[in-house]
Amino acid sequence: MTDDYRSVSQVTQYEKCPHSYYLQRRLRVWEKPAAWTAQGTAFHAAIEAYERGEAADVEEMKNVFREVYAREINRMAGVTPNMAFWFDSRQGHGEKDVRRRYDIGLRQVRDYHQWRTGKGSGDVIWVTEDGTPGIELRFDADFQGVQVRGYIDSVLDLGDGRVHVRDAKSGNKPGEPFQLKTYGIALEQIHGVQAVTGDFWMGEKAGKHRGPHPKRPVDLTAVSEAEVVDRFHSADEGIRAERFAPKPGPDCWSCSVQTSCSYRK
Repeated sequence: MTDDYRSVSQVTQYEKCPHSYYLQRRLRVWEKPAAWTAQGTAFHAAIEAYERGEAADVEEMKNVFREVYAREINRMAGVTPNMAFWFDSRQGHGEKDVRRRYDIGLRQVRDYHQWRTGKGSGDVIWVTEDGTPGIELRFDADFQGVQVRGYIDSVLDLGDGRVHVRDAKSGNKPGEPFQLKTYGIALEQIHGVQAVTGDFWMGEKAGKHRGPHPKRPVDLTAVSEAEVVDRFHSADEGIRAERFAPKPGPDCWSCSVQTSCSYRK
């Protein structure tokens, strides 16, 4: 992703702390490795393989997770081999967190498969006009002069030109309607379909009592398109004007570029 394009993650990072954006995306300073990023990448890869029919069952999904998780951990270890310098999720040494998140990821893969073949078995993946399934669907859209790029985890077919967008989360925090509405705007612009609803499939904590599940659907027709577009324009203007003021706060502990920041709390 270059500065010619914006994404949901760029906007949310810039809004949270412009200086973090500057250190990570402009200066490209060393980033503190985190096993949770490997977990998320591997979890999404397993889901995608299943939805595309490349993983026939839960064991094949787990194999995808294992392969991608190992690849991502090894990639980060190639840069920072001493795991004492890794994030530890406040649970101890980084190496312990690598093992812990491997187990969590395998459980989440199992839970997703159980849900998808049970309560979620009625979901129908939407297919684009050229036959591309709505799985990890890339989009390049024009938000009134700001080029926006991204990937949608799942697009579900509701019939009559209406769709539902879904983003899978391996962490314990859902995204916000801004992310889902961005997907809806892009789909309508590119494919002419209306994303009337969207949700976040939560793989962690949200499933303590009910099991992993999608959160309550968001009515995307009630989310302001103008406000979403304005947020992209505001971030784009600030980035191009090189306004990168720090916003230190309680989340500094989880910032990947904290070691290069003199403002961190």
